[in-house]
Amino acid sequence: MRKEFRYGKKIQELREAREWTQEQLAEATGIYTVRTIQRVERDLTKNHETIQAIAGALDVDLASLRSTWLIPETRLVRTAFVTSHREFVRVDTSPSDAFGRMIMAPLTEDGTKRVEELLDQIFADRELIEPYETDLWSGYVEQVEEPLESLFALNLAVLVVDETRDMILRNNDSLPLEKRCMDWRVRYFLVVPKHGCFRLDSKEPLHRFNGTCAAGNAAILRAATQRDIPGIHVVANALVAISRPDFYGDGINWCESCFPADADGTRISFDYIELVTGLDRAKLHSLWQEATGNEFLHGLA
Repeated sequence: MRKEFRYGKKIQELREAREWTQEQLAEATGIYTVRTIQRVERDLTKNHETIQAIAGALDVDLASLRSTWLIPETRLVRTAFVTSHREFVRVDTSPSDAFGRMIMAPLTEDGTKRVEELLDQIFADRELIEPYETDLWSGYVEQVEEPLESLFALNLAVLVVDETRDMILRNNDSLPLEKRCMDWRVRYFLVVPKHGCFRLDSKEPLHRFNGTCAAGNAAILRAATQRDIPGIHVVANALVAISRPDFYGDGINWCESCFPADADGTRISFDYIELVTGLDRAKLHSLWQEATGNEFLHGLA
């Protein structure tokens, strides 16, 4: 929770208690215009000299003009990249107050329908069961194994994102301001491509869905929770990103953490290509030679 000091409301209250107009307060300061007073009362400006001059005009100290506000914030708690039933169950045993699910994978209409069906099976009773309810939880764990493994067999993964939101108990004014605050933990289950990549727009860095990049995790949380962005661009893997003209455009802004540059400037490593294609390095070299006539595959920039 962020604490913020504001002055506008009390300045307006003191001005009106004196039955002053904004013009009269501006005149009393001797240096400021009506527009400045309007901005101060709307908390659009907090210039120290301006507030000090208004305090002098009202014959009060600065503390008399100050009100304390607690500003709710959202904090990323953790991310977990899940590719097995056992990992899913282990991650989901930690407490949360609410959860949501979202598909962040480029799927066909039939593919989306299939994934939705699997998610319905996975989360059918989730909100009614807690891990401390031993018997019910054991049944839930067993129930979700088959749909989870079917989901992972589609070359998909689940990125679990936990956030904590500040909540204010607005209807309990009898408590001090700080005591009216509580944490609300929300968990998001995001279905993503197992080797997928994403960016918020064409100018933003390209990240991997691996849960290890701080900037990438922050971008995912923003995409999942905020509505002030146009959306999220997702591809199955970086090889798709560089092969699609509509995605590649004038080039890709690579995330230095997700795609560090090798000594020769390449961004897509052999290890990543092996994961995406399922082929070992010798086979990749062989295929490259057959396709291009070149002896070595140097990587992709």
